[in-house]
Parts: sequence; structure tokens; C-alpha cells
Amino acid sequence: MVGNFASRSRGWRQTLSHRSRDDLPFDPLRIPTDASLLFDSTVYIDQLKGQLPAAIVNLIASRIIFHAAPALAELAVVIGALDPADRRTRSAIEPIIDTLTRISTRRIITPTYEVWLEASVLAGILSRTQGIPKQDRRRFLNDCLLFLLASDSRCVLITRNSRDVDLLLQLKPQTAVLLYDKI
Repeated sequence: MVGNFASRSRGWRQTLSHRSRDDLPFDPLRIPTDASLLFDSTVYIDQLKGQLPAAIVNLIASRIIFHAAPALAELAVVIGALDPADRRTRSAIEPIIDTLTRISTRRIITPTYEVWLEASVLAGILSRTQGIPKQDRRRFLNDCLLFLLASDSRCVLITRNSRDVDLLLQLKPQTAVLLYDKI
């Protein structure tokens, strides 16, 4: 899998450019009624803050939801990163802990070795084509993992990360994605 993808990736020498919003998948009505959903960490964050658009909330209420281990890890890192001595930390992490503990482990999808490798190659391609400095090469890795997990599990990835996902869709356009803007 990676060998094949790596050989195809040699053609990506140019800089990928961002497309117009009109060319991106922002319409929840275009999601098939039988499609399962996979959340980026932005969905959890926006939901906790009350900034998830009503159309996305309605879509979520009517579908089977899966959770990506990399997105949950992005949430969990906040628990350890916030200063426990700061009086605001407890109120900040309690909703995150509550969210993470309510998720059924049967609904969590973890990347396979092949997905990790392909995501790493994709992250490298994006880093190179976007001129990302060497020390920041892993910047795209979690986005690539989520994107490929959605593709591999035949779920629709829901995210507000339109800039990075636009680039990923140019590399692998058959992946199902729904983008949104927070309210």
C-alpha cells in the first residue's frame, strides 16, 4: 500500500493551492442518508462551546457516529496540558473528561499500520508542497490520519478544518467529507 502510494506521490512536486469555498463540500444535504459519521476534534470542541451549526447538530442526531482515536487524543492532551494549579483548569477539563468517558469503546476507530504509513506519506507531501519548515513536518499528521480513517472506514469526516482538508481532497478526492463553519 505505502510503496504504491509513495511511487504515485512522486508526481506531487507542485504547490497545492486552496480552492474557492464554492468548490468544497459544505452542504450537509449532500450526505447520503445511510452514511456514518466520523468527527474531527473540531466537532467536539465546537459542540462543547455551543458553536456547532444547527445543520450539523441535526445531521449528527440522525446518524451512526464513530470516533477517531487521533481526534480523541487531541482532546485528551488538553487535560494534561492545562496547569492543575490554575483555578480555571477544573472547569475547562470536566466537560472534556465527561465527553471522553461517555464514548463507547465499540465506536472508536483506530488507525491500522497501513493507515499510519499512508497518513505519514500524505503529511510529508503536504509539508513539502506547502513549504512547511522541517521542524514542523508533522503538522498535518493527525489531519491525514483522520482523513484516511474516514476513507478506510467508509465514514463521512466532519470537520471545520477546511484549509487542510481542501488540500487532502485534492490528493484523494474520493474521501467523503463534510466541512462546516462554527457559529
